[in-house]
Amino acid sequence: MPCYEFRGIVPVVDPSSYVHPQAAIIGDVIIGPGCFVGPSATLRGDFGRIVVEGDASIQDAATVHVSSSHDTKIGRGSTIAHGAVVHGCQLGENCLIGINALVLDGAEL
Repeated sequence: MPCYEFRGIVPVVDPSSYVHPQAAIIGDVIIGPGCFVGPSATLRGDFGRIVVEGDASIQDAATVHVSSSHDTKIGRGSTIAHGAVVHGCQLGENCLIGINALVLDGAEL
């Protein structure tokens, strides 16, 4: 699985989730049960934490990141579509972030 330690913090991925071998999971990232992370997706928890709750889908080439002042949460059943960027925000349950969409720091959906 493509998980990388950053500053001594190792990502945690529930064994029932699928992470494509070409994805990158870096640092303080927690992925819950039944999730899907597609090829070329990047989840980078370098300056804060990313929590992906159960049954979420992060599709091909999506980027999930944090800011120095905002962690990122992806709610249960949410989908981050192809090429979207989710940065330092809070997504509730069953959100759909469309293809190539951009959701930035402090947003709450």
